[in-house]
Amino acid sequence: AMGKRALILRTLAAPLALLALAGCSVARRPARLSTSLGVRSRLHSHFRSPGNLLRHRRDSRVPRTHADATPTAGDETSYSLFGLSKATYPPGWEKPEGRVEYRDSLVDRFLIGIFMDKMASATGVKRGDSTYEDFIKLCFESIRQKNASEQVQQSLDVLQTFLPPNGDVAFKKMFPKGKGSYEINAEITKVGFAWMVGPMTVETTTENDEGIPMASTVKIHKCRWLQESACTGMCCNMCKVPTQKFFTETFGLPLTIRPNFEDKSCEFCFGLTPPPIKEDPTYLQPCHVRCPTAKLSDDEVLPCHKLMRPE
Repeated sequence: AMGKRALILRTLAAPLALLALAGCSVARRPARLSTSLGVRSRLHSHFRSPGNLLRHRRDSRVPRTHADATPTAGDETSYSLFGLSKATYPPGWEKPEGRVEYRDSLVDRFLIGIFMDKMASATGVKRGDSTYEDFIKLCFESIRQKNASEQVQQSLDVLQTFLPPNGDVAFKKMFPKGKGSYEINAEITKVGFAWMVGPMTVETTTENDEGIPMASTVKIHKCRWLQESACTGMCCNMCKVPTQKFFTETFGLPLTIRPNFEDKSCEFCFGLTPPPIKEDPTYLQPCHVRCPTAKLSDDEVLPCHKLMRPE
């Protein structure tokens, strides 16, 4: 029963992620989208292949361990929607300054473009090409001369543009609070947002408000956004805080995001209410030395100047 449930979650993740990212109009025409991007045959073969179905069932029975989930040097991982994007892990990728190499699929380039359009429209900043490099440039430009609260609100406004009318009401009916909703949203995140942060795995933990085992924690091995931007403030103000607010307050599903600024990994913990700022160690993090907007001190380690301050 658990194997069938895990298979259902994984099968639903891709179409639901398309709905969340590309909007309802795109999600209602998946055949046209996949044909135009040359991925229709790959999609068909992925979901109809007995080998993939067997692998899904086998994966659902394997107990979660970090050793099993962490790639090793030389690995190449297929990830994101329909597994069309590739990530390569060179030696030392797991070290603080190590890097993962990415090859974006046409589908992910399409999603990058959609997100950049939304950001450009909300911020009035001119966007570049639909590449990850130009996406990071747009992120930096969009927060220029804005304080932490303004950056958070701006990102929330962008997220709201992906909701159709009464989308929050429909979401709450579809995903009421509880283990099932937390687990399927973890699967959607693993597939639907990989274009932004890179490959992820879903882990079973008891780190949730109910304190019971749930496959509701999404582990990002090395966040691509943090790797490329190296910006503590942008991570918190454009991703962590607005995404926590969006799910916890708009959708009614508790979500805590825990970035690790040392190795650039991250965890999305569905079902776990985020702590107040004064209890969250994220807000003590300094600027990264590689950040182009960093303010560093030789005398003491200070929190990033772009972070919110505990009241």
